[in-house]
Amino acid sequence: MKMRLNQEKCIGCYACYVACIAEHNPPEAEDAYSYRTIKTSVKDGLQKKVCVGCIQCGACMKACPSGAIYREEEYDIVLVDQEKCIGCRTCESVCPNQAIRYNAHGKMEKCDGCIERLRQGREPACVRVCCAKALTIE
Repeated sequence: MKMRLNQEKCIGCYACYVACIAEHNPPEAEDAYSYRTIKTSVKDGLQKKVCVGCIQCGACMKACPSGAIYREEEYDIVLVDQEKCIGCRTCESVCPNQAIRYNAHGKMEKCDGCIERLRQGREPACVRVCCAKALTIE
């Protein structure tokens, strides 16, 4: 699976950002987070905010010295094995979208492509809510 963001189509509504928060955090969470990152995009002198996320490119996997980051075969999604992660943050430095983060447990975590939703035959939460169709999966 490859997640694609067409920044031209993105309208900066943050629906994908909020959907990610809702999917991966309980409603009562005080430290809720999104795996998507808000960035400023500039084209032809115009600025707009876009929500970029993991594109499942595997750069983090290639850089991981402990082998904690791997590609799940069935859905072709890059995941982090928390048991193997040594928290060195090497993966963070190579991510083109800053879509991998250091968590409170000293481990790295990233978008899992909403793998549980995929297993149920559903789209990832961010793709599902993108009204501009700027987010797609291939």
